[in-house]
Amino acid sequence: MLADSRAEAYAARCMVEETARRRDAGRNVTIEASCCKMFASEMVGRVADRAVQIHGGAGYMAEYGVERFYRDVRLFRIYEGTTQIQQLVIARNMLKEIAQE
Repeated sequence: MLADSRAEAYAARCMVEETARRRDAGRNVTIEASCCKMFASEMVGRVADRAVQIHGGAGYMAEYGVERFYRDVRLFRIYEGTTQIQQLVIARNMLKEIAQE
């Protein structure tokens, strides 16, 4: 579970860094930014779920930081557009790109 969480965090970081490089180069990154938001917010939810599972019952107790982390990451799936909104942004922009070709 730790290895899976580390690999997913690394993938999200690489996505964000590549998107930032493209933006710095002056490119439109609407699709890439939505992909980053969607992937990273879902990823952090999976990581939080694993962290609670690793800690067992103690993962739900307020004395442990895992409980707060688990509660807080739920906001990432909602803030700045839900996963479903990000999927719509990605799909619509993909269709626009195809139509322009």
